[in-house]
Amino acid sequence: MPLDPLNTTATSLSLLERVRHRDQDAWQRLVHIYGPLVSSWISKAGLDEASGADVAQEVWQAVASNLEKFRRSSESGTFRGWVWTITRNKMNDLYRKQRGLPLAAGGTAAHEMLQLLPETEPDDETGIHENVLVQRALELIRPDFEETSWQAFWRMVVDGQPAGDIAMELDMTANAVHQAKFRILKRLREEMDGLIET
Repeated sequence: MPLDPLNTTATSLSLLERVRHRDQDAWQRLVHIYGPLVSSWISKAGLDEASGADVAQEVWQAVASNLEKFRRSSESGTFRGWVWTITRNKMNDLYRKQRGLPLAAGGTAAHEMLQLLPETEPDDETGIHENVLVQRALELIRPDFEETSWQAFWRMVVDGQPAGDIAMELDMTANAVHQAKFRILKRLREEMDGLIET
């Protein structure tokens, strides 16, 4: 049975707040949304697959351990920026650990790649990171809505179709199309509150 996003306790708190309350499902949702972004940053740093997997695991352990301390503000920045800082620090930690070891193949190159990591989160001039985060969040909330409501929302918001046309095609009223759009966007905002810039 689909959840009613207006009447569930699950949506009364943002995803971030649910994670802070030790909600395991919320944690899995957070990793589902942000995991590809963290993996992308690690991959761009040139780490091999095994080292990258270790760094990713350490990033998520650090996020879990320090999430209570994160508060979005003009000084602290965004959640994504905070996760970037953790990722960068964990990649630098890996380099520092390896520095004392004999140079393996690519050791100097790896060091040079890590030195090129910017202090702040890499620019997302195209908006790709933001779009991926929203897309992955939409994947997670979709099962909570009836298919007709989802189709109405998608056609109106993504495809840009007029409510009247959608209503005729889906055997709904135009008002029901607008309500579906409103409920799903509200749920998305609740889920992503504090995780993306709005």
